[in-house]
Amino acid sequence: VKRFVVSCVPSWFWGPVVTLQDCLAAFFARDELKGDNMYSCEKCKKLRNGVKFCKVQKFPEILCIHLKRFRHELMFSTKISTHVSFPLEGLDLQPFLAKDSPAQIVTYDLLSVICHHGTASSGHYIAYCRNNLNNLWYEFDDQSVTEVSESTVQNAEAYVLFYRKSSEEAQKERRRISNLLNIMEPSLLQFYISRQWLNKFKTFAEPGPISNNDFLCIHGGIPPRKASYIEDLVLMLPQNIWDNLYSRYGGGPAVNHLYICHTCQIELEKIEKRRKTELEIFIRLNRAFQEEDSPATFYCISMQWFREWESFVKGKDGDPPGPIDNTKIAVTKCGSVMLKQGADSGQISEETWNFLQSIYGGGPEVILRPPVVHVDPDVLQAEEKIEVETRSL
Repeated sequence: VKRFVVSCVPSWFWGPVVTLQDCLAAFFARDELKGDNMYSCEKCKKLRNGVKFCKVQKFPEILCIHLKRFRHELMFSTKISTHVSFPLEGLDLQPFLAKDSPAQIVTYDLLSVICHHGTASSGHYIAYCRNNLNNLWYEFDDQSVTEVSESTVQNAEAYVLFYRKSSEEAQKERRRISNLLNIMEPSLLQFYISRQWLNKFKTFAEPGPISNNDFLCIHGGIPPRKASYIEDLVLMLPQNIWDNLYSRYGGGPAVNHLYICHTCQIELEKIEKRRKTELEIFIRLNRAFQEEDSPATFYCISMQWFREWESFVKGKDGDPPGPIDNTKIAVTKCGSVMLKQGADSGQISEETWNFLQSIYGGGPEVILRPPVVHVDPDVLQAEEKIEVETRSL
């Protein structure tokens, strides 16, 4: 009787206690498939119900968990306000890991919580976030930021939770490298390392191999476009620090000399010359097209493709567009390709079309021919007579 009372009284007053682990367990639970999803058993030659289940092969560095707070029916929507308790530290996801997964870190600490106050039709969002510098929690409510206690966060009606991988070993490694930096042994060689990877090393539990390719080209030099701000991309380290990081994480490549890639420089000059030539020819052809009184034909071109080409020739996009793609503006009727009604298209001359098509290829050709207006000679003569009389007046 005592066990019954203790287990039922909380349910009568506050409802059942639902934990985040309960939600995850329900999400990853096996699901029996029936009907059309049955399969044939090879041993007994009978149809069996299939069982669907999922496991995680690799966990992300930042885990985002979205709780179902809104139920949408055919005619109305409701909000699910059930409180879900969640841990601030030590969320263990080991039960949901695949057996053959190479993952080693499966523990997470809470980073941030988004909450929704209100109903399914209206409401307000706030967020609780932990400051890594002082480990204190803060409430973000529009322009207002207020320090709050851990109990306030735990009692929140969580809508979206953000967890980060937790590893004591990674923290020890950061402290060890920091201590080596303070020693500053004399070094004959200095090595450059990606600031982007160093940020991962400082924040991620598993930063992965060193990757310096974010500031190097495929030839091993600095791309000319990045030369002006290369100091923002790299940090110079003494040899002992590089050796420690490389021996533990691998990757690379090792860089102890920065130089602008000559090959990329030549390619850049070629592409700049191509941009200038294409833009000048297009402007000349388009100006001639605008000066024509009554062109016999208009060639239509997809504005989506044209905007990509324009970004390229104006230097906003580094890569040229692919072949001309008019498929979204064209429709075939009675064996003829016509302009789709309401299509996002532009009109260019035949010479401009041939120029662009000779470089990029693609298609199909979409041609508009303005209707020829037949003027009655008697009407034309009457108009000329009226014009002469008007001038005399």
